[in-house]
This record gives sequence, C-alpha cells and structure tokens, in this order.
Amino acid sequence: MTYEEALQYIYERSSFRIKLGLERMHYLLEKLGDPHRRFPVVHIAGTNGKGSTTVMLSTVLKKAGYKVGRYTSPHLSSYSERIMVAEKSIPPESLAALVARVKPVVEAADGHPEIGPATFFEFGTLLAFSFFAGEEVDIAVVEVGMGGRLDATNVVDPLVCAITPIGLEHREYLGETLEAIAREKAGIIKAKRPVVTGLQEPGALQVLAGAAARAGAPLYRVGKEIRFRLERADLSGTYLELQWKEEPPLRVRVNLLGSHQAANAALVYGVLHLLREEGFPWRREDLIAGLNEVQWPGRLELIPGNPSFLLDGAHNPHACRVLVQSLEELFPRAMLTAVIGVQENRPVEEIAGILAPKVRKVFATRIPHPNTALPARIGTAFRRYGIDAVEVDDPLQAVGLAGEANLAAGTNLPVLFTGSFYLLGEVRPYLLNGRR
Repeated sequence: MTYEEALQYIYERSSFRIKLGLERMHYLLEKLGDPHRRFPVVHIAGTNGKGSTTVMLSTVLKKAGYKVGRYTSPHLSSYSERIMVAEKSIPPESLAALVARVKPVVEAADGHPEIGPATFFEFGTLLAFSFFAGEEVDIAVVEVGMGGRLDATNVVDPLVCAITPIGLEHREYLGETLEAIAREKAGIIKAKRPVVTGLQEPGALQVLAGAAARAGAPLYRVGKEIRFRLERADLSGTYLELQWKEEPPLRVRVNLLGSHQAANAALVYGVLHLLREEGFPWRREDLIAGLNEVQWPGRLELIPGNPSFLLDGAHNPHACRVLVQSLEELFPRAMLTAVIGVQENRPVEEIAGILAPKVRKVFATRIPHPNTALPARIGTAFRRYGIDAVEVDDPLQAVGLAGEANLAAGTNLPVLFTGSFYLLGEVRPYLLNGRR
C-alpha cells in the first residue's frame, strides 16, 4: 500500500456515520493486541485550548528527555500531523504500513452486527495507538476528539487527565447546556486518577468536581492549587509567573500569542507536577525551554510579510470570543481585514456577531470540506453588522483580494484568516511559500 492509497482509505472511513460508544474500540484494540496498554498516557479533553495544552506538555516532556507520542486533531496541511513521536509526524511509509496492518482487522468487523464499521476518527485512533506502541514511547499525550465519555480515545487508563475550558460545542452530540457538555467531558475522569482542570464557568466546574469526587479522583484547579499571574501578552509571546501550591513562583515565556495561553500553561504546570509524582521527573530548565520554544501552527500564528497574515482556527463562539480578546490585546482599537470560511453546521450568525467589532472588511469563502457554509451565508451574516463583505468561492483567490484590500487601506495590520482549520490548512502552505 502506498501513502496515497493509505490516505484515500482513511478518508473513505468518513462516510461511516458517527456512532458514539466504546464497544467497537475495545473490540478492535483487543484484535490488535491492545496497543493502548503498552504506554502511559496523559488524556486531555475540553472545548478550547486542548490542542495548545497538548503541544505545550509534549514539548516540555521532550525537553526532559522522554520519547513522547502526541495525538491531536484536526490537522492543518497533512494527516500525518495528527500522529507524532518526538515532535515529528509519522513518516509516510510508516502510516502506509500501519493502514495495511489495521485494515483487515477493521474490515473483518465492518459486517459484524454488534460491532459495525469504524469511523474516520476511530480508525485514526487505532493507528495512533498502534504507532506509539511500536515506537515504544515513554509516554503519550492524547487529545480527545469530541466530548470525552464516548470519545474513541476514552479507552485509555491515564496517569493524569486534564480538562481545558468548556464551552458550547457539538450540541447535537453532547447536549444543549454547558452542564450537559461538561458531563460528557468529565467522562474521561478515571477512578483515583488525578485530574487537573483549567478555568471553568461555575456550572461546568461544579459538574467536574462532582464527577471527580464520585471517582475518588484528586482534583487540582487552575486558579487554586495552580496559580498564574500574567505579566504581558504581545506579539513577542506570553509572559507570566506560574505557581504550584506553596512553591516559589516561576517566571516563563510561552512562545504562543494570546493571554489565554497563560491559563493553558498553568494547566500544563499542574499536569507536570502530578507526572513527577508518577515517576516522570523534569527540571525547571525543561519547563522554561519547552514553553519558550513551543510551536502550534494555526493558533494566532503570525506569518510576516507585506502584508502579514494572522491565522487562527477559532471555529465556535467560545474560541471566537477568545480570538477577539486576543486581537484587542495585540492590536488595540484596530479593525482587521479578514478571510473567513466556516462549516455549515457552525452558528455562523453568532460567530459573525462576535467577530464584527474587530473586522473592517470580510472576504467570505468556502472551505475545502463537503460541509462548507456558502460564502453568501457568511457574507450576509457580517453585513447585518455593517461590515463590508465580499463573497469569493476560491480561498486562494480570497488571499490575493484580501492582501490587495489591506495594502489599499494603507494599514500595516495583518490579514486575519479564521473560522475553520480546514481553511487554514488550505491557505497556509500558499502563504508560507510567499505566493501572495
């Protein structure tokens, strides 16, 4: 099997309807020799910030000398980005070999009346766990795909689990209220396994605390046992102090933009202290160096040039509010030109209302996904807030038009790209290659 054939097979799994539950994953993993039981895991759920938290933690652990597996989603430009070991994507030949090995096991179960076909995400999770086991990683940092309780990753028995801020998302699967969604996220909490939670709304925190208490799981909270003090957040990074319980505070710089990264770093700090108690020691120097060098493309990522470009994958109301807050910190009282593409099942009109105060002109475009919102819907949503909106089907054409509009306005502000990781994945290689 070639790499291209492997990718085609993986994406063909997208045609199978999401069926929440863990029975199929347990069945398939057993057939594969239970690879997920061959390495320790940190399990990370949440609505926003779980990717940033995952990459910060894995970067620090690598600095500490560990061979770290990292499983995240979605990807930007290459499927292989989802499965990493030692901060390197799974090689194409390794992915092809894994798909060839896992494929017969999965296809044997496709017609099983009580098992049924593995979905795109389930298949990817099988690949990730198999790869980590084969690579004999020291530890894996695994990001939940959706929810938690019934997510395909929730077959692991983690050393520590972490839950980033919870907001309203995937309501068709997870529930209509913050508390209902928090109950799904809390499903990753395991008996007597410590759990660290980021800053939460009171209702969500109450749900998480109750779930932890019932599981006998020690609960550590950012803002209580783990504290942080933001010093400044600008285009050079995020500067803060971290403090674990009564230990002396530690000053760090996070190489990611936006003040919200301070709370994510605090969550990482808490997880690291609990991992130390589980036999994974690290030094202050590892933490400082890891946070100082961490990279996470597509999350307030600034690509310099004339014009410059700012890429952020905000794709739900909670993430868009964080983005607007960050834009106000980085570019006070300024309004940006934006290229925006969104999935059809997202609350486009609500997202437009949140972003409107920080954009002066919008180029509404499609994303490379069957479920794209039409540019007309996005444009109409922004025009309701008095924003000049131009509808452009081709996102790469939108890049050129937005750049020209920015230059014509005589501004040195970046062009903003947001609304979907699919949009960023399409335009980012083009921007990095300087073809503007």
